[in-house]
Amino acid sequence: MNILDQFRYSRDDPSQLNIKLKQDPYEKVGTSKNQNINNLLSTSVKVSKEIFPGISVAIDNVFNRLKIKNSFSFFVTANHLEVQATCSAMPLGDTAEIILTSKLIELLNIEELESIIAHEIAHFYYQHSLYPPISEAKTRIEKLNLLNFSRAAEISADRIGFIGSNDLEASLRAMLKITSGLSDKHLKFNFSSYLDQLRELKEVKGNKDLMYSTHPNFLNRMQALIWFSMSKEYNDQYNTGKKGVYDLKTIDQKIDESIKNVIGDEVDYSNKEIVSKTLMWGSIYIFLSDKKFSKKEQEIFKKNFGDKNTKSILSLIKISSAKSIQVKIDNILEEASKLLNKDKEKIINELSKLLKVVDGDQKVASSIINKIKTNIKI
Repeated sequence: MNILDQFRYSRDDPSQLNIKLKQDPYEKVGTSKNQNINNLLSTSVKVSKEIFPGISVAIDNVFNRLKIKNSFSFFVTANHLEVQATCSAMPLGDTAEIILTSKLIELLNIEELESIIAHEIAHFYYQHSLYPPISEAKTRIEKLNLLNFSRAAEISADRIGFIGSNDLEASLRAMLKITSGLSDKHLKFNFSSYLDQLRELKEVKGNKDLMYSTHPNFLNRMQALIWFSMSKEYNDQYNTGKKGVYDLKTIDQKIDESIKNVIGDEVDYSNKEIVSKTLMWGSIYIFLSDKKFSKKEQEIFKKNFGDKNTKSILSLIKISSAKSIQVKIDNILEEASKLLNKDKEKIINELSKLLKVVDGDQKVASSIINKIKTNIKI
């Protein structure tokens, strides 16, 4: 295992989306053709030491520090408006193209550029291209969860950007230059003064629109990177001579809370709401497995979900057909299939407790649990 694996941000966990990573990021699976290389060879300039000696040295420096092989193609594309770098990788491919805009090259020095190059390499190494496209999300909760993963992926990549450049200040300078669009000529790199904006942003209750952004804002990202540089694990791995202030688990919790202070906790609230609905309707699914809703089961339901919900369910059972109730249950379970695995596991664990108290046949009730597992995709 490469040392990069231990520094992945814990919220950037593909297993929560039922994504199975390749054991080796460089393993090629399938024979799909990447048309992007054709376009890049036609419209951009491929990086070589003969044409871009400085950029070539920066690339070599990064791969030497990361201790991974270079199977990438790097391109510079003419774009004097956008300060941008992108990693274009086929989801199951063994290589990638990294595209740097001319504006980015002009804005950053070599050390700063190294952090950006390493950041883009990290997206390939961590196999972020396997994450489902946000544009294909079918429900609101699926979109919110995928956006959360996209933001988490950036935190992981920022850490590798720092390691690949071996220079925290260069990584922070690159962030400040990109967010301001200005060069050294106009900037004084007072990072603590810039981070005062984060405190001000939190005081005004953040910016909830950022909940729909694929990237955390640079205030959060800069703070997260400084915290990472203070971790015990980083300082131990690279023998910095410093003890480190926090362990990575604590740092990841701090980062998560800091981002929530800016974007709000709507994502958590929405997930909890769906978990609650699924537990309620899953309970009904189990209790009605024998076509009855006994007094004992009603009391259990009332204890778990309250008197109001119990009365509503009883009224619904009286006026609705079994088929229409099943449709309602299926719709709820479909929505729950977009939850993270940790929430799905919670649902199954809680519903499984009902097997001990259900009045109907336990084998039938157990088969309902298995159907729920299938429907929510766990």
